[in-house]
Amino acid sequence: MKKNKRQIGILGGSFDPIHMGHIGLAEETHDKFDLDQILFIPVFQSPHKASSPLASTSDRMEMLRLALKNNASFSICDVETCRNELSYTIDTLNHLEREIPDSELFLIIGQDNLQSLDSWKDSRRIMERYHILVASRPGLKSFSQEEKVSSLFNGDSPYRPGKTGNGKQEFLHRKTESRLVIHQISPRDISSSAIRKKIVHGEIPKNLLPPEVEAYIIRHQIYKTKT
Repeated sequence: MKKNKRQIGILGGSFDPIHMGHIGLAEETHDKFDLDQILFIPVFQSPHKASSPLASTSDRMEMLRLALKNNASFSICDVETCRNELSYTIDTLNHLEREIPDSELFLIIGQDNLQSLDSWKDSRRIMERYHILVASRPGLKSFSQEEKVSSLFNGDSPYRPGKTGNGKQEFLHRKTESRLVIHQISPRDISSSAIRKKIVHGEIPKNLLPPEVEAYIIRHQIYKTKT
């Protein structure tokens, strides 16, 4: 079936630094949902984290550029870093909806984010207007996905169950039919904080970073003296 609108995935994060877990998540989500493009959106300051990214905005943007340069389906969007303030997902999605109106936006998040999704700023509006793709993540305590979605907003969930199968569990917004889909991805237990700790202790985090990003970090001694 021909798609009427471009389908664009939105992947936000500190990317401090971007690593193979981010790349793998983007690649699998892109292929599984037949997305036309994925926008990587580095935050200026996440409202869900107490501290700012350790690497500078310019370094994080350059590492993203190096990591994504050979994939035509991946792009970088600087809308949040240009705001120079707390980055709220709803503001970014609203901005992108205005900038690229002939598109459907798919917010890409990890399973850990699902557990606090209803506490996000204007979370009801996010669920009503935009699709949400929830990727499984290793190392998290198992929980019933359907139970979690149905318990959003203390049981006043905007979703009803949809299709299940092929490693996907779909939920549909009761008012707009926007989709929330929980799907399985290959396990990659990689975190930016663990990578930074290795670098601080003089270790080279082999196979965790794109080679160009690893070389950039070593050349510019990023994270070397930061704790």
